[in-house]
Amino acid sequence: MTLPPLLRPSYWFDPTPIAFSPVVQNVFLIVFGTFLFVGIFVRLVALKRGWEKMTKRFLVRISGSLMVLGVFGLVLYILDLQRVSVLSARVFYILWLAALAWYIYRIVKFAWVDIPAVQKKKEERERIEKWLPKKK
Repeated sequence: MTLPPLLRPSYWFDPTPIAFSPVVQNVFLIVFGTFLFVGIFVRLVALKRGWEKMTKRFLVRISGSLMVLGVFGLVLYILDLQRVSVLSARVFYILWLAALAWYIYRIVKFAWVDIPAVQKKKEERERIEKWLPKKK
């Protein structure tokens, strides 16, 4: 019984893998480039004044994640395009997907756990401070 190519360790850890087809290479270029440009765009949007502090932090986290993934993906693309042995191994694409999953987890945790906790703490502080004397 033979395993499909994607399930063989030799496919993922081969130091001199066969090149991707041009269609797959173009898809990778588009995906990685999109990550980078969307990250830059979100960072520019986050720099505009008028955002609430936590919203701005959320946008900065998203932009940083997208830019890191985009640059790392473009480096993988260039290494594969230039046929650099060992550094163009397919296992680095699995690492890229793992990094994507980690960034998604961190952003979702920040949005659903950290931001509501900070907002609740801020509301509690405002509720208490309204009864405290203020400087005149």
